[in-house]
Amino acid sequence: MRRFVFSLQKVLDYRQRLEEQAIRAFAEAQAQLMHEQAVLHKLLVEREECLRGSHRRQHLAVDLLAVEQTYLSALEERIEQQRERVMEAEKVLEEKRQALIEAQRERKAMERLREKQYEQWRQELLRTEQKALDDLATVRAALAPGVLRLHPGGDERE
Repeated sequence: MRRFVFSLQKVLDYRQRLEEQAIRAFAEAQAQLMHEQAVLHKLLVEREECLRGSHRRQHLAVDLLAVEQTYLSALEERIEQQRERVMEAEKVLEEKRQALIEAQRERKAMERLREKQYEQWRQELLRTEQKALDDLATVRAALAPGVLRLHPGGDERE
């Protein structure tokens, strides 16, 4: 009997490629989120250091305090923008996660179908082999010495 060939192998291969692409996209989104979080952390640390420093410099000139206050306001705005970037990166990551889950689900469905078709092919192979063995046993039994056989003409011979 011929070897097993999955009739939808090209579809399975395609779905595996889609899953690999989804894995890469998810990893990229994860890396982007980590980057955005690191930038936010850096800005928060910078603000904290600036606030700590301003308490030590309470006796600075008014113009320097105004510059520092302007800097803090700009820093707060950058922090807010970065928080939005983090939230957007989290949203993208969740979208990529859902796409990956769907790609895995579709690939697994094709693999289950392949396993089912393989099992059907294997059962048919076993039936074919068993039939061949049964036929061989029948022929051997018919050819065994001491078995009465009917020959053309209807007479029995040993």
